[in-house]
Amino acid sequence: MEGMFWLPIAILFAGLFFGLALGLPMAFTLGGTAVIVALIFLGPGTLAFTALATLSYMRSLIMIAMPLFILMAVVLERSGIADSLYTAMLQWMGPLKGGLAIATVFICTMIAAMSGVSTAGVVTMGIIALPIMLRLGYNKTIAIGPILAGGALGILIPPSISFIIYGMLTKTSIGRLFAGGLIPGLILSFLYGSYIGIRCYLKPELGPALPKEERVSFGQKIALSRGLILPILLIVSVLGSIFAGIASPTEAAAVGAFGAIVCAAINRRLNWQMVKEALYRTITVSGMIMWIIFGAMSFANIFVSTGGSNLIKEAILGLEVTPFVIVLIMMLTYFILGCVVDEVTMLFLTIPIYMPILISLGYDPVWFGVLFIVNMQVGYLTPPFGFTLFYMKGVAPPGVTMMDIYRSILPFIGLQTIGLLLVLFFPQLALWLPDVVFGL
Repeated sequence: MEGMFWLPIAILFAGLFFGLALGLPMAFTLGGTAVIVALIFLGPGTLAFTALATLSYMRSLIMIAMPLFILMAVVLERSGIADSLYTAMLQWMGPLKGGLAIATVFICTMIAAMSGVSTAGVVTMGIIALPIMLRLGYNKTIAIGPILAGGALGILIPPSISFIIYGMLTKTSIGRLFAGGLIPGLILSFLYGSYIGIRCYLKPELGPALPKEERVSFGQKIALSRGLILPILLIVSVLGSIFAGIASPTEAAAVGAFGAIVCAAINRRLNWQMVKEALYRTITVSGMIMWIIFGAMSFANIFVSTGGSNLIKEAILGLEVTPFVIVLIMMLTYFILGCVVDEVTMLFLTIPIYMPILISLGYDPVWFGVLFIVNMQVGYLTPPFGFTLFYMKGVAPPGVTMMDIYRSILPFIGLQTIGLLLVLFFPQLALWLPDVVFGL
């Protein structure tokens, strides 16, 4: 019997890594492996239970927020807001050494607060900012790295799609998670900007200042600053409505999607072709995430049914270490898995195992959720699975190689690790704002 206990678990993970090695779609790798193990060891009745559990998640009201935030991000990519933002920041920050790279981090932070996904910042700034910085003589590492790291803030700074899925799985307040991610996100943004400023101060040739002939007068800078009004209003309308208790995350997502459409109309970018492309892109991205959720839920449910979660729980709790070391072990597993698996898959695979352990140890799920997302940002920046690396390669000018992209991200992975350690050792960085906004 003991051998039979281990066999289905071994087949599950063998199938997972075999599918990853072949490059098969994650959803079908997870779902297919789960179906095979269920039919062999548990019987077809287990598949019916898994289907019902998946359907209940799909009917969750909070899941409606996900496609709405994705629609908001897609419309914002085409609304012209990023162009106006960068034009203004180009003049305000351009005269500083490394100023354009710092401005890029700032704009990526604002895009993260408007979109909730990493793709928006990386793709938009890769198209708009990178060619300008390279033309002005910026070193590739200083030009590319800030876009990648800044774009990854999209999964941490609210409204984060990843927080929505985490909250749904753990039955944690989405509003508290959004508030918990805000300060760590701003800290990381500050770390990125500080690193760029210090490095370019020491080595000015890495990030030359904007040439004087391309600068404008102070009055023109003020006029260009009007480009900041729309994004600030959109951020306040979405996050402010949640934090003030006026709207739920789902309602705020609807407000954000409508606000993005209004921004596109104001910038004269709203037309039928743009609407069609935005809707098509939203359906594509939402469908991809949903399929991953289907596969990951099937895998997780079968894993639990075979006794795998109890096995790991007993093994972890049986370790003669302090609770804090157990959290470190969990973070290490996320760091390793982040190199090959996306955060949605990891949530469904690990949260059913880890969350009961964390609750029994007395840890706050909001704090752990922020830790998880900060850790996943590292996964977005590290090969071979790092999403942002491939987004950048897809939009970068022809002279940018994959090796340039890998080199540019190394210092920012170090800064990301510092941010993770800060939240790990100082939990109030993630818990202070939720307590202030929503109460203890």
